[in-house]
Amino acid sequence: MRFFSFFRLVRSTPARLNVVQKTEGHNDVARGYISERGGVRRATATAKGRRLPVEQPSARYTIDEALDIFVKAKEAEGVRPRTVENYRQHVSYLRAFLGEGFNIDELTPEVIRDYIIYLRVERPRYEGSEGRKFTKVGLSVNTINMRLRTLKTMCTFWHAEGMTPTNAMKTVKPVKDDSGEEVPGLTDAEVDKILGYFDEKQFAEWRDKTLVLLLLDTGLRINEAVSLTIEQVDVKRGELFIPSEIAKNRKGRDVPVSREIAKRLVQLHEESRQYFGSNDDIFMNAYGEPFTAEAFRRRLYRIKKRLGMPRLHPHMFRHTFCRNYILNGGDIYASENRRLRGHKDNTQIHSDGQRACAC
Repeated sequence: MRFFSFFRLVRSTPARLNVVQKTEGHNDVARGYISERGGVRRATATAKGRRLPVEQPSARYTIDEALDIFVKAKEAEGVRPRTVENYRQHVSYLRAFLGEGFNIDELTPEVIRDYIIYLRVERPRYEGSEGRKFTKVGLSVNTINMRLRTLKTMCTFWHAEGMTPTNAMKTVKPVKDDSGEEVPGLTDAEVDKILGYFDEKQFAEWRDKTLVLLLLDTGLRINEAVSLTIEQVDVKRGELFIPSEIAKNRKGRDVPVSREIAKRLVQLHEESRQYFGSNDDIFMNAYGEPFTAEAFRRRLYRIKKRLGMPRLHPHMFRHTFCRNYILNGGDIYASENRRLRGHKDNTQIHSDGQRACAC
């Protein structure tokens, strides 16, 4: 029995790729190529009268072209607009590293590992984020691994669709984090400091304080919270209903809320109607438009700077809720708690409880 080894695609000129295949123990070598403009060639090796076809991509795709095809497929599967937005944002990092005109069939594990090094030591933090200065370079491990998860999903799709000869991410591992980096919760003193910052005489700050109190009281994700409508609030039962189209895991759930916070939500809705007319949304901006998670993140960034805090973002309130839940005797493993958190199962529980909600 003879074994055959096939050399990888080798780029010889900008206009074509050479595919070289060699049969061990034989002198016959078959050569083929793929035009950059498309077209199919089959390179074959002959052994004992058998022809072994080797399929090659019928066309070459730039990063942007491949992204559009991937996004279209995911939209057909029903992914949310926010997820599509994340896909495009994450790929923008890769495009910045590779430059224009790079084709996805040129992606290799070596190229991707160079990309990881770029993210770790060269990429400016917060670049492209409105209102934030990017003086530091090198992204956090969590951020890098999120980009790699997206890229792995795309590479798997491109290879399965026959757009690339191999899955370039197959052997690339995520970055290890030896620093114990995690999203921390807030201390009681920090919570008091934040709540004391708001001037409730100002509509926007009263709205922001209501949102902070809601996050601390319920552990909602920020997108779930800002999307609340008045129909989702049941003051008598002390519950909020999170519909499946908003929930991250696509499963609707009821979430307990204190009567005080529920009444505050109703009051905020009534004031919003006075300013902006009839609307079911509870959280509105100064122009009568729905208040967004990104707008809240920007406001928290300004609060962080004014209060001299090292970091402050919406998910810290969720972690604070989860930590306090455990400290008050809550069972993080209970199925009822998973349902309230909006998780399908339990993930790693850190000993200090700050990531106990696996948020």
